[in-house]
Amino acid sequence: MKVIKNINNNIAHCVDSKGREVIAFGKGIGFYKTDDEIPLSRINRTFYNIKDTDYGILRALPTVIINTAIYIIDHVSDKLSIDFPSSSAISLADHLQFAIERKDKNIYLEQPLLQDLYQLYPEEMEVALESLDIIEKMTGEKLPRMEAGTLAMHFIADRINTKEKKQLNTAEITEKCTKVIENEFKIDIDRDSFNYSRFATHLDYLVRRLMEGEQIESKNSEIFEEIKNSYPDSYQCAIKVCGFLAEQLDASISNEEVLYLVVHINRLISRI
Repeated sequence: MKVIKNINNNIAHCVDSKGREVIAFGKGIGFYKTDDEIPLSRINRTFYNIKDTDYGILRALPTVIINTAIYIIDHVSDKLSIDFPSSSAISLADHLQFAIERKDKNIYLEQPLLQDLYQLYPEEMEVALESLDIIEKMTGEKLPRMEAGTLAMHFIADRINTKEKKQLNTAEITEKCTKVIENEFKIDIDRDSFNYSRFATHLDYLVRRLMEGEQIESKNSEIFEEIKNSYPDSYQCAIKVCGFLAEQLDASISNEEVLYLVVHINRLISRI
């Protein structure tokens, strides 16, 4: 396994013996230099078919969060007897970091449809609750029980059989949404930044959920109004992005989805 470039101390972008690009995980492998050969015995995990936007996320997230996400995906895969795509662990890691940030800021999103999820997706809810225990054991972060709902929705979304869904160019959709933001604020967004990687990943996740029709309409009206009033420009931009997505996917978009987009857009434009 030859190194292309390092991502962090324990993650490297490599090329395998067949010339395929791969993300390799292993303790200390990030200290190998470009073109060095990493012994296979040093590599604990490999991911293929990784999107460009994922590299920024892997570089910025704490290793413990990435390892926790990988462990959870393996656990859920075993319990549900399904194979998740490699990107699932990366998007889950970003999801976990975002959930921890919300907890630290005392932002708690209600999940009034938890009972509906228990009835419709009992297996996903069971592993989501188990995942909360895993997160606490591996990171020391105790997330509220209501986060089980968002975790379950993450697992549900990743079970989509894309072969049965109409094929969409998500990269093109992401770029067009980015153009909407740039035009709205008259700025140029750095596509290589961590915040853009996080935004692009969230958008990809949102598109897949809209295709599946698995949105949750929660009653976070107070938080929604607070965010809307605190970031009016980002809110108006989010409405335009949602309008574009609704037209492309023939789907209505809930206030909770708008709320998340406002947060991502505001983070994106405030760190240009």
